[in-house]
Amino acid sequence: MDKKTSLNEILSIYKRWVISNPGLVTDVETVATWSSYFVAGKINKSPIISELVYSLSKILSLFNDRIIRDAYGDETQQYSLREQIKTWLTVIHYCEVFVELVVKNRWGDKGKWTVATLIQLFKCSSAFVLLYRYKEIPIQHPPIPALQRKKITEGKDADADSNAFFTLKRSGRVVRRVDGAPPIALRDWQPLKIKDEMISSNIEEKNLLQAELIHILKPIVHLASMRIFGSKSWKQWLIALGLDVASFRLYSRHMDNLSYDQRLEISRRKLGLVLYLLRSPMYNGYSKNMLESVLTSTSNNIPMMSFICGPIIQYLSHWQDIYFYMWAS
Repeated sequence: MDKKTSLNEILSIYKRWVISNPGLVTDVETVATWSSYFVAGKINKSPIISELVYSLSKILSLFNDRIIRDAYGDETQQYSLREQIKTWLTVIHYCEVFVELVVKNRWGDKGKWTVATLIQLFKCSSAFVLLYRYKEIPIQHPPIPALQRKKITEGKDADADSNAFFTLKRSGRVVRRVDGAPPIALRDWQPLKIKDEMISSNIEEKNLLQAELIHILKPIVHLASMRIFGSKSWKQWLIALGLDVASFRLYSRHMDNLSYDQRLEISRRKLGLVLYLLRSPMYNGYSKNMLESVLTSTSNNIPMMSFICGPIIQYLSHWQDIYFYMWAS
């Protein structure tokens, strides 16, 4: 009983420290995350240790975010089924590479791909729930993004338009306040739009559901194609790329109607297409020599860059083998 009380007291002290020092907490988390990169290559089994440090730092950051949300009265229902699913998906997002490395070290490639498949099946089924039950379109990666702590702690997270409109109780219609209208010179005379609105009434929800469904199914389809054609085959590479392009084309028809956060997530995914240059077989056939040439030239011509480019050249193929899987992005 005393031990339990002691642990509760330690947890309470820690929570008070996090709430009182959000800036310092963020700095500590940043140092812990970056330390994972410096561990690489310095000790035995460094990839596993590096991923362990990275995963723990991110999970700690997620835990601290929840403490700060609770302390500053965030209205998010953190213990609902929706938030629990998003929490588990976020934890898996941070830990899946570490888990795969540990399993590969213990049971080899067969064990690694078995665990990878199980993880992707869980992520896929959970994403189905978020998509069809809660209409999460698109689903963020990670589903629970890092908290903007400065805005929360300084009281700047409130919607800038929160005093510019009110909602009628019966009809649910949004009405602009007289004193909330912008100056005449800045008015666009368009209907009021609420920030973070998920789907506008004039968007075909079916197309958006199809676009996100393709994105959710891509990891499973890609793993199956790797099983059939091999991990070095162009067929599995083209299948994954084709699914991404198909999803983006469906989304592109409605980009003007999506909220800022939705467009940001789609843009992040489009930026991820660059990673196809670092994935087999593109990397092995073309990108590897090109990247090594650029890094070598940079290292030789720019002072002090050899300290950065040297380790990158040394570990690039190793990192490519660990991280650049299409189904993990």
